[in-house]
Amino acid sequence: MRYSIVIMNESFEISEASVEDILISIPRAARLFLSWRTGCVGCGFARFCTWKDVVKTYQFDGQKALEELKQANVQNP
Repeated sequence: MRYSIVIMNESFEISEASVEDILISIPRAARLFLSWRTGCVGCGFARFCTWKDVVKTYQFDGQKALEELKQANVQNP
């Protein structure tokens, strides 16, 4: 499944994006990763794990989580 999000008027393909890239692009995502009870924030493998890896590993609804990420992106100053 492919996931994408628009950041600064550009489409950001999130499926293969690393957790590190997501956290850098959407700083409010850190709170979301914590609320989803992942170990991603502060993990040394964040630069290697992709969004697909996180969804698969933690077995949560990737589409719902993506909507939360989109909302966090909209709220970015």
